[in-house]
Amino acid sequence: MVPNTAMALRGPCPSLLLPLVLLATCLALASGQPWIELNFNFIRKHVDFPKTKAPNPNAYCNTMMLNRGLYGKAVNTFIHEPVSKINSICSGEGTPKIGGLYESKNLFSITQCIFDPKPNSVSFLYIGKEKKMKIIVGCWNRYPVYYLEQI
Repeated sequence: MVPNTAMALRGPCPSLLLPLVLLATCLALASGQPWIELNFNFIRKHVDFPKTKAPNPNAYCNTMMLNRGLYGKAVNTFIHEPVSKINSICSGEGTPKIGGLYESKNLFSITQCIFDPKPNSVSFLYIGKEKKMKIIVGCWNRYPVYYLEQI
C-alpha cells in the first residue's frame, strides 16, 4: 500500500501556499480593491518591460526597488516580458495549481532582487539574479494579481 504522503504535493512548504494565497485574497477583498486595481499593483511591483538598463543585476535591483517604492522589501521579482504575455498565464497559457495559482507553460525572463543585510550599514543593498524560468501567479478575473516568489 502506498502511504498518503506519496500523493502529497512536492516543493517548498506546499501546505503554506494555500493559506498565504487565501490571506492575500481576503486582505485584497477587505480593502475594497477591485481586481483591476490589484492587477495594476501587480504590474507596478513585478513588470519591467522593456527591461530598464543598468550596468549589472545588483545595480538594476537597487535602482528598480527604489524607483518602484519597494526598497526594504526582502525579495521581489521583476518580469521582463510584455503584459499581454504575463496576463495570458491566467487565460489558457498557465497550468492551474492549488489556491487559484497558475504556473506559466513557458519560460520568462526575470530578475530576482534579494535583500542583502549588511551589519552597521545605513543603506539597503540588493543582490540581483537574472534567470529564465516558469513563474507562478495568482489570478482573479483572468488577470494576475499576485506573484509567488520562488527562491
